Amino acid sequence: MQNEPLYISMRKYLLEIIEQNKHTPDFKLPSENQLALRFNASRISAKNAILSLEKDGLIYRKQGKGTFIAPKASEFELLKADKQNPMICFIVPGVGGKFIGKILEGLQTFTLEHHLNLSIMVTGGDQKIEEEMIRVATQNNCKGLIIYPVDNNVYNKEILKLSLNNFPVVLVDRYLTGLDLSYVACDHFTAAYNGTKYLIDNGHTHIGFLSQDPHSVSSVLERSNGYQKALLDHIGSFDTNLQLTIDHTDPDFLETVYTYLQDNPSLTALITTSIGYGLNLVPYLQQKGIHIPEDLTLMLFDNEFEGYLPLLSFKPIIIDQNPYEIGLKAGEVLYRLLYKNPKPKKILLKESIFF
Repeated sequence: MQNEPLYISMRKYLLEIIEQNKHTPDFKLPSENQLALRFNASRISAKNAILSLEKDGLIYRKQGKGTFIAPKASEFELLKADKQNPMICFIVPGVGGKFIGKILEGLQTFTLEHHLNLSIMVTGGDQKIEEEMIRVATQNNCKGLIIYPVDNNVYNKEILKLSLNNFPVVLVDRYLTGLDLSYVACDHFTAAYNGTKYLIDNGHTHIGFLSQDPHSVSSVLERSNGYQKALLDHIGSFDTNLQLTIDHTDPDFLETVYTYLQDNPSLTALITTSIGYGLNLVPYLQQKGIHIPEDLTLMLFDNEFEGYLPLLSFKPIIIDQNPYEIGLKAGEVLYRLLYKNPKPKKILLKESIFF
């Protein structure tokens, strides 16, 4: 298991200071900057630690003066109480992408507000490692799990055990067929349906769909079905030749997509289903003289170009899955499983389309 998040370590450090000085109201605590320097961390982690204690009523802040121990602190056995906060684990393929990063932000917001300790475990997209991390988490006093499954609809035996033993677990972004587990995600089918319909309403009749193998990931399969259904409902047919299945990490990805576009000259719009497609594709297409959106309208699931939009000569159409809300809701559902109702619950969130 990975080390605990830095803001938890900072919180415990501050609690030690408060415990030692709780009978001295208005005792001044280290600032965000001092905390960040001590732990060699960002001010965001320091701010989260301070905010969690402020919400507990143990400290207060004066603008321009600092952070101080509140009189209420003397009423509590602080360190003992903090150790009783349950640990939950978030198991993810990686934390580098913006989509998972925003899910994590939403989850952290919830755990801070509800006094849950959060541990993050990274699988690297390896199902064997995912299996081992689930085993380690459940053997090390983790009270509940939030899992972003690897890209494989064949679930591992540890997830099956969680289901059979009614262990509190919430899946995010994708479900695993045949398991009655809680699940929080964007409504992938409806998001793709609405995105495709938006393109049709704006005059496109030849719309491509670029994804990894739909049968390997439930979320991509639902998006593929939504895309096809929108074309059937509003155009009357869909051309299977306009669906290209290839992973953006494939060494032949760029050349394969370019050949696909050359073979389908009637194509005027392209939907990509995962982060990584747009970032790889856009500079290559521009190099090949294909202009966006003049020659090809590009619609992306998730905003791969967030932070880079001012540098682009165009503005892509974005299907935003609202990942921050996914993280927040996943925390709520797990909390419900832990303390209120152990019955699994499924939540599908509405997408937002930005153009």
